[in-house]
Parts: sequence; structure tokens; C-alpha cells
Amino acid sequence: MFPNGMNIVSLYSGISGAEVALHCFEIRLNNVVSVEISEVNRNIMRSWWEQTNQRGNLIDFDDVQQLNGDCLEQLIDSVGGFDLLIGRSPCNNLAGSNMVSRDDLEGKDSSLFYDLCLDIRLSQVHNV
Repeated sequence: MFPNGMNIVSLYSGISGAEVALHCFEIRLNNVVSVEISEVNRNIMRSWWEQTNQRGNLIDFDDVQQLNGDCLEQLIDSVGGFDLLIGRSPCNNLAGSNMVSRDDLEGKDSSLFYDLCLDIRLSQVHNV
């Protein structure tokens, strides 16, 4: 389906399950922009990237708020656009098991959902 590989933006990547799945389907990952706040998760992703001999570029950010319109435009220019935008909403303040700070979308972590929406709108403007 993508014989020349894919360029991907992955927001709130976690341990990069989507990227692993694409790799299992033998889709080459040319450029992956991964946004994940957890250093542990970023290290897991980097380790997987190296262990599976990925030949593409892994560009990681630790804060979704760094990926603003200007940054996204520069990335699009440098890699020639993106084929796939992957994202999930941080659910820390939404989870039923969280009895301390269930603040819905107004919570410190879950409010980042609005940044995801902004990134999706920016990607539409830039034809990601």
C-alpha cells in the first residue's frame, strides 16, 4: 500500500504501539515525529527503533505544545509532508481508576486534548 514508506506524526505516542503495528505490516517508516512526555516511553521507542534497525528518521518531542504551527510547517517542508497523523487524548484525568484528580477535560493532563485538536486543525491547513 505504501511501497515507498510513510511519514508519520504520532501525538501522545506512549510506547509507540501504532508504529510497531505499521512495522509488523512491513510498512517502512521514513520519518516519525513522536510526541511523548514520558522519558521512559521515549526511551522504549528509541530502543525499539534501534533494535528493529529502522532506517528512517525518528524526531521526538517531549511536549505537544512545542509542535506549534511554525514547527509543524518546518517539519512538513523538511520531510515533504506526512501521510498519517496518529493521536490519542491523555486520559489521566478521565480514567475511572483515578480517584485523586478526575477533572475531565479541564484536568492538567487531559486538557492537552485541546492541543491535539489544534494540531489536527493545523495539519488540515497544511494538508498533512
